[in-house]
Amino acid sequence: MRITRIRVPASWLTEGGSTRHLPAEFTLGLGPCGLTVTTLQLWWSDGCLCIKQSHTDGTVKRFIYPLTQLHGRVEVEYGG
Repeated sequence: MRITRIRVPASWLTEGGSTRHLPAEFTLGLGPCGLTVTTLQLWWSDGCLCIKQSHTDGTVKRFIYPLTQLHGRVEVEYGG
């Protein structure tokens, strides 16, 4: 089964210097960036949560969250 959705409860600093506490959500299909996500991968490495997102146009994005920025549980959904 493949990953269909990942929800990460993270916090980070905005450009204005304030802390923002919002979950980041990764799903298959058309994303807010205008790209269509075909696969999601998730792994832990060196105290970080790593997410790899592949798109129909062949591009790949990686998102790295230090564990110190996670507040709560990471949700991962699987589907056919």
